Amino acid sequence: MRQLLTAICAGVIGLSAIQASIAETLSVSTLEWPPYTSGDLPKGGATTAVVKQAFEAAGMDVDVTILPWKRAISMAKDTDTVVAYYPGYHCRHVNGFVASDPIGNGPLGFAQNVNAPIDWQSVDDIGKQKLKVGTVLGYANTDEFDEKAGTGWIRAIPAPDDVTNLRKLARERIDMAVIDKLVLSYLLATEPSLDGLSETLAFNEKPLEDKTLYLCFNDDEAGRALRDKFNSGLAQVDVETIIDSYFKDEF
Repeated sequence: MRQLLTAICAGVIGLSAIQASIAETLSVSTLEWPPYTSGDLPKGGATTAVVKQAFEAAGMDVDVTILPWKRAISMAKDTDTVVAYYPGYHCRHVNGFVASDPIGNGPLGFAQNVNAPIDWQSVDDIGKQKLKVGTVLGYANTDEFDEKAGTGWIRAIPAPDDVTNLRKLARERIDMAVIDKLVLSYLLATEPSLDGLSETLAFNEKPLEDKTLYLCFNDDEAGRALRDKFNSGLAQVDVETIIDSYFKDEF
């Protein structure tokens, strides 16, 4: 009898350990956005490296699922399988999310055609000049830019991705394109359809904003608890060093 009870207890303890392990293996969603996130890059990209190390420091395993941006958000919003999405410039893409502490940053601004450079000092200048601005469908930019694009003051022309915008810009079908500076450099260096355009396209010297990036959790009790646990792990890693080392080692 004693041996039977010992075996049962061992089985219960083993099952509890397995359940605890499963409970600590989480899934988060992101998009294909190199060099920050990508299934084709080492460690999944620079920002994914930060996210994984922060979860690890907090004692949690994480799986990363790459989806189209709107789908990445909806999976975190509408399913129990994905607990958060990233990287957001904020977590207000849809209602019901709360932001982590910063997981990095990215300089947001405009790509321009060097044959037709843009001179602007304020977002209003873009509207006054009636410039055609390429944007990416579903992406958040700055609050001011998005508000004025929403009213039609800025002539925003959405495209499915940055590459499409850059190809249109090279052909002068648009005047400028909203893009992250590091993304522009990465695409000009690696995207075959943009081959030879590094002398034609450039980042406008005036940025819109140096954007902070966040991991977005559901704004409920469970989501906030996970956010707090993630933040505790994030506090144990050096985000800037991880990102700097990534770009030094991989590019």
